[in-house]
Amino acid sequence: DVVIALAAAVGVIAFGGVSGITIAVALSLAVLLHRLATPYVASLGRLGQGHDFVDVARHADAQTMPGIAIWRPAQPLFFANADAILTETAARIGHDQTARAVILSLEESFDLDSTALDALIEFDTLVRAQGKHLYYARVHDRVRDMIALAAPPLLTYLSYSVDDAVAAASQPETTASLPGAVR
Repeated sequence: DVVIALAAAVGVIAFGGVSGITIAVALSLAVLLHRLATPYVASLGRLGQGHDFVDVARHADAQTMPGIAIWRPAQPLFFANADAILTETAARIGHDQTARAVILSLEESFDLDSTALDALIEFDTLVRAQGKHLYYARVHDRVRDMIALAAPPLLTYLSYSVDDAVAAASQPETTASLPGAVR
């Protein structure tokens, strides 16, 4: 933000008011798109015995759940970043041999475009093909509606909270069977 403010000031001084503001707006949009397109996926852990799940890289006292990997993209999923974010998440899941269940928190995604929805369905198929149980947490109503239209079998694996998804993922294998691949 400081760099954008300095660029705006220099642009106004060097090129005048309108041109300087135009430069600042263009730079702000470029920075926004870069932030949205850069995949940062947080690993979540539980704070104490409560219901709060936070980024373990930022909270040393957060504890990961044994056998359950919980991931949260830091940006909303949309056409420009869905593949990169879900590819990064799938790579992390593939490297984690201890996790029998995976939870993807979608709390940042209030809506999904068709490209992000397709990427999510492909991600689901990939993770389940690895033999892992996959659950979704913090799924907003609009995203839930889109999943209901595009991939109804996934509705069983959607939760409103990370804590609910952890409870579902903690069930014995007999009650949490793997569904067929979604296409």
